[in-house]
Amino acid sequence: MCRNGCPNCRVMTRRVMDAVLSCLCFHVFLFPAEALGMEFRIYHQPQINLRMIVAEGRIQTGDADRFMALARIADRDDEGLVTLILNSPGGNVEAAFRFIDAMDKVRVYTAVPNNANCASACASILFASGERRSVLGSGLLGFHSCYRRHGGNYVEDSLCNEVIAANAMQRGISHAAINRFVSDYGARDMAWVGRDNACKSLQGLCKPGRLEIRADTRAALARSFDCSKLVSIQSQLVCGDVELARVDKELADIYGQNLQASSNKARIRKGQRTWLRDYRNKCSDKACLLRVYRLRINDLKRLRS
Repeated sequence: MCRNGCPNCRVMTRRVMDAVLSCLCFHVFLFPAEALGMEFRIYHQPQINLRMIVAEGRIQTGDADRFMALARIADRDDEGLVTLILNSPGGNVEAAFRFIDAMDKVRVYTAVPNNANCASACASILFASGERRSVLGSGLLGFHSCYRRHGGNYVEDSLCNEVIAANAMQRGISHAAINRFVSDYGARDMAWVGRDNACKSLQGLCKPGRLEIRADTRAALARSFDCSKLVSIQSQLVCGDVELARVDKELADIYGQNLQASSNKARIRKGQRTWLRDYRNKCSDKACLLRVYRLRINDLKRLRS
């Protein structure tokens, strides 16, 4: 048994895990379904000015290599960590452990922000293996027991559960926290846990980094998953920046008031479309967007008066 202060503990545990995983092969899943691998993308968060990695989908063989390829161009925060945004229902256990081998080489801050769900192998293996770990806003973690296929059914795999627990304990998470839901939630069940329960009731599961200290950077990190899905650079900038989001809301409110009060709604709508096409959508940075938003707000205020 490993004890605190033993310099070879993680190496020893890793060897045990490798031996067990070689026996489990590809038959153990934390989520009972077939799927393609994860999709990875770089998202530049303008408020924090960091290029983060967003990982979505089921965990499968090859994900570790795809992650490593993007990690080379991602930015590091003040603690030297690459931020990894997770939204995944889980997947293959062996592939998840290969993934965290890559994470350990890179040094990662795992985060599950607003409207993202990280379940099964994503929660108990990937999220749990970040050097820093955060659940933000409406983000959810999902836990259940590790199962393996036996014929057409799924049977509980206690050895798999212990391998997962051993990895978590090496990263400062209590055995009770990582195994809390194992006995009550089977292959087709899931215990969903939000920020309050994850960070207050499950000892060691959350380990917030410096990005959570300031309210503005915490809010930006919480919006990162939603903002990363937007296509245009203008939409991503507005979504990801507190000041831009504020003027965008102000403009939307004034536009809505003008539209409601106008007897010529077609003219108001046409003017807004023209502004979007000829001004807003030609900006590529915050300064430009602030300027055209303020001009449009002033124009709409004059129209209303």
